[in-house]
Amino acid sequence: MTSRTWDTFQRIISALIALPVYFFLIFFDQYYTLGILLISLAVTLSCLYEFYQIASSKGGGTPFVIPGLAAGFVINVIIYMFSFGRVYGFERYLAIFDVRIVLAVFVFLGVIISALHIVIRPLSDGIFSLATTMFGIIFIVLPFSHIILMKALPDGIYYIFILHLVIMFNDTFAYFGGVFFGTHKTGFPVSPNKSWEGYFSGMLFSTVVIIVANEAFQIFFDRHLFSLPEAILLGMLLSLLGNIGDLVESAIKRDADIKDSGRIIPGHGGMWDVFDALIFVFPVFYYYLKLKGV
Repeated sequence: MTSRTWDTFQRIISALIALPVYFFLIFFDQYYTLGILLISLAVTLSCLYEFYQIASSKGGGTPFVIPGLAAGFVINVIIYMFSFGRVYGFERYLAIFDVRIVLAVFVFLGVIISALHIVIRPLSDGIFSLATTMFGIIFIVLPFSHIILMKALPDGIYYIFILHLVIMFNDTFAYFGGVFFGTHKTGFPVSPNKSWEGYFSGMLFSTVVIIVANEAFQIFFDRHLFSLPEAILLGMLLSLLGNIGDLVESAIKRDADIKDSGRIIPGHGGMWDVFDALIFVFPVFYYYLKLKGV
């Protein structure tokens, strides 16, 4: 068995094991819908830890890993309480669970890591250490944790499912479109081998799958989520945002001269390698739905 065949085999086995667990926890509504909190915690904290390890490998300083992970944990819990508190009768605790407490977490984190840096770190690396600690939370934890907010929406599981379908089809057909039809390279320094044919193939099939899924939900579940023009525009927009998330992670890894963000998932690499395309799409899709009146 060649190394490429073995890698493909590992990817398939990992997906067959991990995907059912992932979607089960997303759709699981027992025990105060804690499944969605567990998913968000597992993904955001794993990705954040991988980002901190990548940043540390640069040699220009070291992020404050434990305070950063602790802040990420607290932010997830705050968002969960805000999203599901009223659903489960936690009204008396909700007064403090608004945007101000999320800002308070950042303020206190800034104070804590600044104090730690003054006491235990060389001041020459202060900008790098402080900036990477805060940036990881802003770039990874806050965006992806919108999956909790989306689950709390009416028909939230349908929106989450359709979003994952779009990104999965985008990644899959961008790859095959590039392999079979890619002749015009994008020229992006971060990913010079990617082709425009690959990107447009991904966008095409992202648009097709959101249209098909939208019609299927209406036929089988009596859920009318989007109009046809709306589905077309969303397919294109989400494909674009997914590609941006992937390219940003690629840029960070290339800067650190590494191939994968980690090794936690055989055949796929790190958690961030798997979820990079979802980082930006969750918040944009969520706020679109809120503006729409969902």
